[in-house]
Amino acid sequence: MRLTLVANPPDDTNLRVLRQLGVEEAVHYDMTGLPEDGAALDAIAARYRDIGLKWTIAESGPPIDRIVMGKDGWQDQTERYKRTLGHLGRLGVEVVAYNFMPQVFDDAMVVRTAMDRQTRGGALTSGFRMADLAALDLHHDEEPIPRDRMWDNLERFLHDVVPAAEAADVRLALHPDDPPLPEMCGLQRIAGSVEDFDRILGISSSPANAMTFCMGCFAEAGHDIPALVRRWQGRIGFVHVRDIRGSWDDFIETFPDDGQTDLFAVFRALVETGYDGPIRSDHAPLLACDDGANDGYAMSGHIFALGYLRGLADAAVREGQGTGV
Repeated sequence: MRLTLVANPPDDTNLRVLRQLGVEEAVHYDMTGLPEDGAALDAIAARYRDIGLKWTIAESGPPIDRIVMGKDGWQDQTERYKRTLGHLGRLGVEVVAYNFMPQVFDDAMVVRTAMDRQTRGGALTSGFRMADLAALDLHHDEEPIPRDRMWDNLERFLHDVVPAAEAADVRLALHPDDPPLPEMCGLQRIAGSVEDFDRILGISSSPANAMTFCMGCFAEAGHDIPALVRRWQGRIGFVHVRDIRGSWDDFIETFPDDGQTDLFAVFRALVETGYDGPIRSDHAPLLACDDGANDGYAMSGHIFALGYLRGLADAAVREGQGTGV
């Protein structure tokens, strides 16, 4: 397992912190506003390389909003996506993490009803309460489309881009819907359930058609997380580690050592199934030493999380070696 971290903001200081923590691989978190030419991607890779990091994971891009909803321009977005995969593969990027939620809010319909809930020691964290959803101002002008049509759009997208991903030696890793609701704000969501991912991974058996295994999303739905690691063995391209307390309709996000999931059992399952891909902490509470509003990505909480995950990974690997795994 290769531990990495999102640097927020991705300035030189935070990137140097990653190297000091033993991180060797960079996650570039948002590619949606980049120009199409390969020179912009070359510059990103060069910047990480200057810090001593190898760029291997790209998240949240390139844009696919027209593809998701089947709107005019989806063909152009698809062709741009394929060209970008070629550039990324040339630079050594191994995983492109994406989601297939309607892109109508700032973070593609990853919705929380509060960002100022409190967890251990008064640290600020995010929460979701279904009963509070109606009170939020989540107005949008997106025209809903039927669920079957969204599935058609996803299948068409994968049939179009998987060959390009294979040629570039890049894995496409679809992130689950968060929260895992089949509909939100009148718009369908098709990547939230176990059955959804069985279907998605069945669209193409290529290793390039993979998933971002977000533990928090599946914990929100109340699933046995180690069992899902084993269920999707070989199809996991990237792992996000976070935990919660509660259930899909009322939960808060927690420190990784303070939630309801047995994370050591999850890491044991990752070792047993031979997972050797990238893994990072995903959302961390805001500590008293941090400035600004809580967005889940302040560095101090993630530095703690990274150390905790490294301990889990080392212990699971050593246990596996001792039992012949």
